[in-house]
Amino acid sequence: MNTAAQAGSGNLIFMLMIVIFMIIIIWSGRGQKKREAERQAKVDALQKGDSVILPGGIVGTVAGFKDNSLEVKIAENVKITVLKSGIVGVLTDITPVNKGGAK
Repeated sequence: MNTAAQAGSGNLIFMLMIVIFMIIIIWSGRGQKKREAERQAKVDALQKGDSVILPGGIVGTVAGFKDNSLEVKIAENVKITVLKSGIVGVLTDITPVNKGGAK
């Protein structure tokens, strides 16, 4: 009889672990969807001259728009076409790094 009670409590602990695991997955998924919605809103609000981050860490400036893509200037006389979905981030405040050490 004691063995049956232990088996029942083991099943209860297992079920609780599954429920907690599912809550964690749902909760983390909601955060990811929120971040993606914020990124998409920033991409949709882009204007000519805004700075963007591309995959691989390339930083460029929006030079023009097409249907579902952007022309991004990454160097002098160098423009590339990038899908809007390929924009990793939008730079809003760029602060230069002082490499010389002087203030």
